[in-house]
Amino acid sequence: MADRRSVATYCGFAGAIVSLGAIVLATIVAPSETFTWQRRALSDMGRYGAPTFLLFNGGLIVGGLIGLPFAWRLWIESRNALERIGTVLLAVAVAGMIGVGVFFLDHTTLYLERNLHGFAALTVFGVPPFAGWIYGTGAALASDGRLAIVSFWFGIVHPLVWLGWLLSLSESTDTGTWFAVPEFIAALALGGWIASLALTIYRRHDSELDVSGR
Repeated sequence: MADRRSVATYCGFAGAIVSLGAIVLATIVAPSETFTWQRRALSDMGRYGAPTFLLFNGGLIVGGLIGLPFAWRLWIESRNALERIGTVLLAVAVAGMIGVGVFFLDHTTLYLERNLHGFAALTVFGVPPFAGWIYGTGAALASDGRLAIVSFWFGIVHPLVWLGWLLSLSESTDTGTWFAVPEFIAALALGGWIASLALTIYRRHDSELDVSGR
């Protein structure tokens, strides 16, 4: 039977699949008046009263809660201070994803006077690149070149996609145009990085645990 370390590794895969799966499914079933790639943000699918309210927000919350144990697994496998800092930042990003679901758009109509959705979203999109670069630097110092490169490139995706979106806008273009596209690519980058980290940990340690049964 897999021990809690292996279970925590599987949580990395499962958390990414659940959260990204919920987002993709929500984009498919959302009516056009609620969401379109050209005119809406992803969070509009989680707006209070939207048909995809439970699917979108529930997927982010459940996916984030499932994924958090993987941060513990990554922490105990960290080989230096930089990898540990990167792990903490990764946990912050996952917590921010949970926050996006908890503090959905228009949550102030139900609870809290202060709108915390923007802060949660900024955490999800702003923290991951720094997490990747710092963790990647730690991996490089640990002579793990492959993991360093993977972490760096997943981190670079975030600023590149947002820069590309900004450059695509003209003076007459609404700043909300195609906003969901860089959001989705950034979400894919975060989920892809977490899955790659989980696969690395699995190959490094947990595959041996599964074979031995200990």
